[in-house]
Amino acid sequence: MNFYSINNSLDNKIVGDYNQVINAVHNCDIWENPKFIDRIDFVKIDFEPITSNAILEKKAKLTDLINASCVGFSLKLLTSDKLMHILEKYSHGKCQFFESPVIYKNEKIQKYWIIHPYAFNMGFIDFDKSTISARIQKEGGGTERKTLEINSLDDFMNSLNFYKEKGGIITINNVYLNNDIEDDFFILSNVEGGIKYIVSEKLKKEIEDANCTGIEFQPVGLSINEWLGKNGEREKIYGKI
Repeated sequence: MNFYSINNSLDNKIVGDYNQVINAVHNCDIWENPKFIDRIDFVKIDFEPITSNAILEKKAKLTDLINASCVGFSLKLLTSDKLMHILEKYSHGKCQFFESPVIYKNEKIQKYWIIHPYAFNMGFIDFDKSTISARIQKEGGGTERKTLEINSLDDFMNSLNFYKEKGGIITINNVYLNNDIEDDFFILSNVEGGIKYIVSEKLKKEIEDANCTGIEFQPVGLSINEWLGKNGEREKIYGKI
């Protein structure tokens, strides 16, 4: 089965302005309030967190997936009611959805949701085939990239803890998945971009058939350079940026 990560559309004809969100209205002290969603770790929440209201650019269009990269939306997806209900069917035990209305042309638009992940299916990764690197501190300053040989989830977790103690960061650059995955939706961490929300071919088609907008689907095995580079795979599917 083929799998894809959910990416924000880079086509301004679809999103109006790739930087769809210019700011946000925060409904609390974002530095002090422990219920602010960006202050909560990726664990299941048993209370109603405080979310922010994304403010859209003047040229931006309302899409089913909105590119919100400001405070209040770190490593989370901002989705319409339609897209949320599709993903919700496949999300049990993986993430939660909290209301997060957006502000568009000075009007508050209800029925937008922020996705809060709390479970990561790292065991779905074929570590033998995947390309993994560590960004580590150099003596005398700066950092350097080191390719790692990791063969199992246990190896990966041990390396993650080892380099974390040294101030390093581990990234899975090319993600290869096991062949026996039955889930249609799952979430990975420590990948390019920090977190990837992954869908199966079946779920990809369901989202496309529902005419959900603002989304591009990147084959999960491709690195960001292979996807976005000159003459890369994205250009072949979605056209030039």
